[in-house]
Amino acid sequence: MTSTPDRVIWVLTDGKAGDLNQCLGVAERLNGRIETRTVAPAAPWVWLMPWGPVPPADNPANPASPLHGTPPDIAIASGRRAAAYLRKLKQISPHTVTVFLKDPRTDNVQADLIWVPFHDKRRGKNVLVTLTGPHRITHEALKQAASKGPAALHHLPAPRIALILGGDTAKEKFGKAAAQRLAHYIAHELPPHMGVMVTPSRRTPDHLLKTIQQALRARPHWIWDGEGDNPYFTMLTLADAIIVTADSHSMLSEVLAAPVPVYIFEPDAYPKKLKSTIDQLIQQPSVQLLVGPLETGTRPTIDSTELIADEILDLLNQS
Repeated sequence: MTSTPDRVIWVLTDGKAGDLNQCLGVAERLNGRIETRTVAPAAPWVWLMPWGPVPPADNPANPASPLHGTPPDIAIASGRRAAAYLRKLKQISPHTVTVFLKDPRTDNVQADLIWVPFHDKRRGKNVLVTLTGPHRITHEALKQAASKGPAALHHLPAPRIALILGGDTAKEKFGKAAAQRLAHYIAHELPPHMGVMVTPSRRTPDHLLKTIQQALRARPHWIWDGEGDNPYFTMLTLADAIIVTADSHSMLSEVLAAPVPVYIFEPDAYPKKLKSTIDQLIQQPSVQLLVGPLETGTRPTIDSTELIADEILDLLNQS
């Protein structure tokens, strides 16, 4: 994709990490000048989001407003607090290509493009639906990460398995029975010569991490302890296969950007909406549930970020 430094892209979110990373993932594929603009509507205006108006204090004429300045070529927003700001931007700058990631929960967001994952119910002529979500993992990012990270990761014997742990969600707990099932697989189903790299998430409960630590005692392994930078990208690029828990659409989307077999572990309970997506994903080459022997090798990557970026560029060329 040709670099166009004069193209200006605004990212509008309330700073929530998941929303911000998805927006940046798409924006970075568009090769323009990215400006991150954080929205923070105060009460009572925040109670009206996503339907209500932009607070008077955030009028674009106010230099402190996230909408102040020359309108961009493209604006990418996510999160219910950002919906009103994207709508206001489209009103004052009709030429701006406006994009909303995930369901805005309103029909009046005035987005030229809305992206939603397959398990979401929203459909429409301006809605793009994909199995996986946008992220910041690219071939180049993985290539750069190949020589980084702790030396212990690089010294693990091959083949190496990356174990990507999620955990509790808003409505479901990663139970102890599920943790024991995963640990049993790691301890008894994986060939003992394989090295295992583990990264927990902020949602990983202590009991799950401790159970996995116990299961790994007899084999070469490395677990990120939460200190310093997470060598997540390095794990993905060193991995010969990946095991990921099924409780996060973002985690599933990211690991599928690595060109190796992916095995999905289903806890006893996880968001039901993800089940339909996983049922579709396991129809893809070398994407399976973690129920049998694990194989290493290569497979085609699945990356919806580029699809979203291409759709945006088509809209930009039409405007």
